[in-house]
Amino acid sequence: MAFPFEDYTIEATKQGHTPEFLEATLAYAKQLDEKDLPVIFTRQHFASLVGMPSNIVSEIIQFRSNQYNQFSIQKKNRKGVRIIRTPEKKLLYLQKWINKNILQNVPVFDCCTAFVPGTSLATNGYIHRSSSMILKIDLLKFFDTIKEKRVYGFFKYLGYHPNVAYDLAQLTTVYPTHEFWNSLSLDEMQKIGWKISFEDATLPQGAPTSPQLANCIANSPDNRLLKLAEKLGCRYSRYADDLVFSIGKNGGNIPNFHLVKRIVENEGFFVNKDKTSYLKKGMQQIVTGLTVTHGFHVPKDFRQNVFKHLYYSRKYGPFEHLKRWMKDNQVKQEIIYGFKDWLQGTIAYVYSIDYKNGKKMFEQFNKIAWGFEEPNVVVNNIPSPVVIESNIN
Repeated sequence: MAFPFEDYTIEATKQGHTPEFLEATLAYAKQLDEKDLPVIFTRQHFASLVGMPSNIVSEIIQFRSNQYNQFSIQKKNRKGVRIIRTPEKKLLYLQKWINKNILQNVPVFDCCTAFVPGTSLATNGYIHRSSSMILKIDLLKFFDTIKEKRVYGFFKYLGYHPNVAYDLAQLTTVYPTHEFWNSLSLDEMQKIGWKISFEDATLPQGAPTSPQLANCIANSPDNRLLKLAEKLGCRYSRYADDLVFSIGKNGGNIPNFHLVKRIVENEGFFVNKDKTSYLKKGMQQIVTGLTVTHGFHVPKDFRQNVFKHLYYSRKYGPFEHLKRWMKDNQVKQEIIYGFKDWLQGTIAYVYSIDYKNGKKMFEQFNKIAWGFEEPNVVVNNIPSPVVIESNIN
């Protein structure tokens, strides 16, 4: 989105703006244009760029808390729920524009392997293959501890005028709800309760801007942890809220946990000590859902679970299989459409990492009788039968 400097200069001169005004605005535009960022002078200018009336943009900002739908999902350990806030149509459009035109043009370190084009769980797992020692550290409430003030500072750091940075921060954050506070455990409340409050807007889980904003703001701790890893001769990566250090065949040392914790907390994040683990050679080493003990693979129990769904879907039909599965797992029967797509997507994930088993799964998938008279179902409000993504706290 290159800025039309020549046209702007001609039009500003026609409108009688002073040379000082022209010099200042051109300098402002140049610093943004050089970073491949869209030039935004005011809220009205932003509205014209996105193609939305400025009064609608102002209304969205003023009543941002009303611009989200909220629901909860069970955590994979079934201990508590995760609060998801998804933006309404107009705000969603604005956030997608901000993500595509601003956030995706901000570089992050190679150690960042989530929410970045061209990276995946496989990228993260490949970094830590065949390790003699792995240290896994989980960040507590990764999105929820990034406040509006910090997001404002980030947009201002990119070069945006304070008024513009403030608007962008308001469009990408929202105030926590009572349901969010009620979802916190006592330990979580004690750790983050002093950092955020009802008066602090934060990054919402469910907004398209939150993942890359979190990545960009985590650039500073990533930089420090990368330097620490280089000094110790070990490997480091971050997949969203999962920090992983490992020692490869060239040796090196794992960093001290308390040193990492100090760096993380100094950068405004929190460590979830309960999810910290050391994985030695000879143990099952799983990094973001992948076994990395010898190379990197989809875990055996994961594959077996998928094959089990395929086998019983063929034997009983998908509808009858899921009824039995819900009964065996004592799951309340809340039916929505999507099991076929979910299973196909899961197999595609396996195929992208393990061609041989993925091919077998697709062959069995194609033999299932997906009859029109029987709905494709999946259970709502519980973890999926197979969890393939790491959860963000």
